[in-house]
Amino acid sequence: MRTLLSATFIIGFICVNAQDTVKVAGNLTPDQLAEQDYNYGLAALKKNDCSAAVDLFSKSLAAKPNFDKALANRAIAYTHLKKHAEAVKDINDAIKINPQNPETYFNKGLIYFELNQKDSENVALDNCLKLKADHAEAAYYKGILLYETSDFDKAIEFFSKAISSNSNYAYAYNDRGSAKRAKNDNAGAIADYEKAISIDGSLTFIHNNLGSAYRLNKNYPKAIEAYTKAIQANPAYLTALINRGATQFENNNLKAAQADFEEVLKKDPNNAGAYNNLSSIAIKNKDYKKGKDMAARSIQLDEKNGPAYYNRGIARQMLHEEEGSCADWKKALELGVEGAKAFINSSCD
Repeated sequence: MRTLLSATFIIGFICVNAQDTVKVAGNLTPDQLAEQDYNYGLAALKKNDCSAAVDLFSKSLAAKPNFDKALANRAIAYTHLKKHAEAVKDINDAIKINPQNPETYFNKGLIYFELNQKDSENVALDNCLKLKADHAEAAYYKGILLYETSDFDKAIEFFSKAISSNSNYAYAYNDRGSAKRAKNDNAGAIADYEKAISIDGSLTFIHNNLGSAYRLNKNYPKAIEAYTKAIQANPAYLTALINRGATQFENNNLKAAQADFEEVLKKDPNNAGAYNNLSSIAIKNKDYKKGKDMAARSIQLDEKNGPAYYNRGIARQMLHEEEGSCADWKKALELGVEGAKAFINSSCD
């Protein structure tokens, strides 16, 4: 019997990496007026008022066309407004004016991150790190790129560089932990997740990741404790609730598992995974009618849910619906559930 598992792994985020404000004198020259508008633009950008930021940076650039910082930050504002062509043009113009500013290359990397153009993002991040080897955010995003290609050793190297540059970088600890998990270094993953939580305990997904690491070690009490902390911090975080239910199921605490999956359905009545997990519990309790009904509801919500066909096949077999059970197992196998093959070979023509 299968349960649907959910876990949060690597977490990327777009941040506004606005460059520093500039000092403005009392009696303003045209250049100083441009710098004042630039500072106002930064303030708007930090408030996520990106349209106002674009207007203020444009006003600044009208007075001072070669103001590279205004171009770079207008590019970030354009990115948030999904005006990617304008963003790329601005960031490239800023680099032409000042090719020695690592922040501009990093911002270019963020633009390509948003566009999901990984090769261009990688080049921009490399250029940033050439100019500033201890740029924590650039190293972090390099780590993400490497993780996504399953180069976990190199990902760990770059996450470690980010941590060396910023010892309080909770995201980098979290993602290094996930890379270690991918390499079956569960002890290392747990240490990194716990360090990330000690830095910022409000990041609920890290509690969830810690729970999943403990669960892999079959340390169910610790896993449940971590998932519970995630749920307490954010009751709407269904991933942790589903994972806690799955952990309770693995630990043979079926009553607690059922309560968790029923709670998921109160918050998300169309959660196909929760219905299938309730099917698993019903089958284990030998309530095959309920197991069949729960799996059917899961399939109704997600016609490509292989584990639900697998579960319904088991329930149908126990209800002596041989033809239906074989059809379900064949569909489960078609959808990638290899465990269905044994049932087909032993029970089906």
